[in-house]
Amino acid sequence: MQRREDENLTMRALYLLAILFVVDGHLPLPDLLDFGGLFGYYSFHLLLFAFGSGYFFRLHGDVLQDGCHRAKKLLVPLYVWNLIYGLLAAVLRRFGGFTLGAPLSPYTLLLAPVTDGEHFIWNLGAWFLFPLFAAQVLYSLIRRIPGFFKKDARAAFLVCLAAGMAAEALFHYGTNRPLWLLRTLFLLPGYAGGALYRERLEEKDKLPALPYLSGLVLARALLLACCGSLSYLLSSGTYFARGPVVTFLGAALAIAFWVRIARLIAPAVAKCRPALFAARHTMDIMMHHYMGFFAFNLAFLFLNKFGIAAQDFSVSAFRSQSGYVYAPGNSAGFTVLYLLWGLALPLGFAWLRECTVRRLRARPSGT
Repeated sequence: MQRREDENLTMRALYLLAILFVVDGHLPLPDLLDFGGLFGYYSFHLLLFAFGSGYFFRLHGDVLQDGCHRAKKLLVPLYVWNLIYGLLAAVLRRFGGFTLGAPLSPYTLLLAPVTDGEHFIWNLGAWFLFPLFAAQVLYSLIRRIPGFFKKDARAAFLVCLAAGMAAEALFHYGTNRPLWLLRTLFLLPGYAGGALYRERLEEKDKLPALPYLSGLVLARALLLACCGSLSYLLSSGTYFARGPVVTFLGAALAIAFWVRIARLIAPAVAKCRPALFAARHTMDIMMHHYMGFFAFNLAFLFLNKFGIAAQDFSVSAFRSQSGYVYAPGNSAGFTVLYLLWGLALPLGFAWLRECTVRRLRARPSGT
């Protein structure tokens, strides 16, 4: 796998970190990279993803062309896989004794990817795709407004920050409807922040690493000491306990920290083929990592069924609990293997897809 000449390796490394936070955060073990809770994933990781996406912001033709371009990249895969996972969930309920996943219906096939996104369980991470798409479209509309918004990412960022803070305030006071819209507005400052960073701040981000990172760690530690946990659950719009100023300040400190870490590790990521491949296929991992957990559990189900091993594997929990993880002897460290499977299976899907596309493109025309 060769590096592409125009590839931004810092952003690749940032995407790799962000997807590790997502997959690791869905496992019931102490988070591997949260510095003992100092950088709790659920206080910033989805805004970090939006930031990385916004960094590459550009307009694609007129409004209709732009929307179609973004829909092709995000909504088409979302709906294709929603159908596939819906059928899978129906088969597992009918023939496998599972109680997970909503039934197939016009709502779950057409509207739930927008309003919910977690309805079929096996593709639970896919809920993020529609709010990201909507944030991209909304930001592109803002940047088309003549005057300051079109010329200056700073003005657009301030509008997006105000929208995000309003959404957080509604979450904070117990309102989470319409959820799809509030999710979108909450992600807007992250997306706009990525565009602002590329256009205005990146060239100024030159402070020496040690004092810069130390200052961010100290600021984040003081914020935690004053305010307590900064984590929340954007998927459901709950647990927003600190208010918009603290929430976005905490996220900004974390994003600044991890952007610099990404810059430092980018050369190593560029030299590691699996890491670079994962960094280029984060949406595949977002979509399929729960299926990676499921596949790993299937291996233990097989061992349990045939009396080979894993006698304490809970078949009933596997069939009824979306986050069930088997830990022999209650060893929490064993669940790190689930993290690896949550990455490996989606990347296997991506590799097979790319191999198939290359073979089809290599076929002589007319055959």
